[in-house]
Amino acid sequence: MNAHERYEELAVGHVLGGLGAAEAADFRSHLLGCRDCRMRVAELRDIAADLAAAEREERSEARLRTEVARRTAEQDEEARSPSRPGVSSRLLGALVVVAVVVFGALAFWNLHLRTQVTALGLLADRQDATLAELASGVSVTVDAVHPTSGLVVVDEDEVAFSFAELPTLARAERYVVWLVGTADGGDEAVLIARTDDRRVAGVVERDGADELLVTVEDGPAGATAAVGREVARAALTGG
Repeated sequence: MNAHERYEELAVGHVLGGLGAAEAADFRSHLLGCRDCRMRVAELRDIAADLAAAEREERSEARLRTEVARRTAEQDEEARSPSRPGVSSRLLGALVVVAVVVFGALAFWNLHLRTQVTALGLLADRQDATLAELASGVSVTVDAVHPTSGLVVVDEDEVAFSFAELPTLARAERYVVWLVGTADGGDEAVLIARTDDRRVAGVVERDGADELLVTVEDGPAGATAAVGREVARAALTGG
C-alpha cells in the first residue's frame, strides 16, 4: 500500500471520528495539501449525514409505534369500563386514522432518504472508478471558478475527470464537458448532464484534444461549440 492509499483509508475513520490522536493529527495535516482527500472527505460527510437522517426517521417511527400500542391498550381498558360507554371506540378510531397518516408520511420520507443515500453511494463509486481507471496517468492543473473543484487525469489515449460544487443550474441550463482541439480540429461535447448534486465525472477517449472545458449551456442540445459561461478548464499536457 502506498502512502496515499493509507490516507484514503483514514478518510473514513476521520469522518466517523474513529482515528486516534496521532492518526487524526497526521490526516488533518495531509488534508491541507491534498485536494483529492478533501473532496473524498466532503463526499463521505454527505453520505454519513443522509444515513444519520434515515436512522433518526426510523427511530421516530419506532417511538410512534410504541405510543400507538400504549394508547390502544389504554383505550381497550376503557372499553371494558361501563362508566364511559362509546368514548373509547371513538378515540381509538381517531388514533388509528392519525397513525395511518403519520406512518404513511414517515414511510414516504424514509424512502426518499434511502433513495438519496443510494444515489450518493453510486456517485462515490462512479467517481472512485473514474479516477482508478487512469491511476497510472498524469494529473493536470485545473482552473475553476469558486467554489468548483476538479481533478483531471490524462494519458495518451484517455481523459478522466471529476468535478464537484459546480454552479447551481437554472431550469433550462445543463453542464457540458468539452474536449477542445480534437484530432479533427474541432470541439467535442463528451458529457451533457443536468444533476441536482452539482457533480459530474467520467472517462473519455482523448482523441488528440489539448484542453478539457466545462461550461453551463442553455442553447440547443446539439451545439458543436461552447458558448455558455465557463466554470472549469484544464490543459491536457503531460499525457
